[in-house]
Amino acid sequence: MRLSPSITGYGILAFRDPNGIRSVCYGKRETPGGIDYMIASESVALGPLGFELVRDIAPGEAIYIEHDGTLHTRQCAAKPELNPCLFEFVYFARPDSIIDGISVYKARLRMGDHLRQKIQRLRPEHDIDVVMPIPDTSRTSAMQLAYHLGVKYREGFIKNRYIARTFIMPGQSQRKNRSSRN
Repeated sequence: MRLSPSITGYGILAFRDPNGIRSVCYGKRETPGGIDYMIASESVALGPLGFELVRDIAPGEAIYIEHDGTLHTRQCAAKPELNPCLFEFVYFARPDSIIDGISVYKARLRMGDHLRQKIQRLRPEHDIDVVMPIPDTSRTSAMQLAYHLGVKYREGFIKNRYIARTFIMPGQSQRKNRSSRN
């Protein structure tokens, strides 16, 4: 889905699955030699390299960029439907990303708002003392929740950024061995 295989001597191909589960976008930049294109899983990857976001690749769409920079797009799926992975917004994406036209930061704020509404609906006389983000990507939601509930916000668990994410390793034995070493 997000891999862009090079077709040696011809160009590069990128495509998005028919359900649009994972994010992928493309951008462009003007150069003295013409227009350059870049394909990325997140919009934030484009800016530091001088590219501006053109748009997200649609579910089921393929983009082919010829070696000379000519861009081709084509819908390849019969019934594409956008069903993005929630974890892109909750965990994977950087907060300053835009995915399918949605700000990840604003989505996380709204998650905090929705949780507050649910708590106030189900437990209007809640006894919540403190809100802590776990994992740290939930910080935006947790701060929004704490603010609107009028309770303390605290950092309780800090992620060790110097170890690998063990849940992403391909096999259970690898995940188990890696986590036991840390």
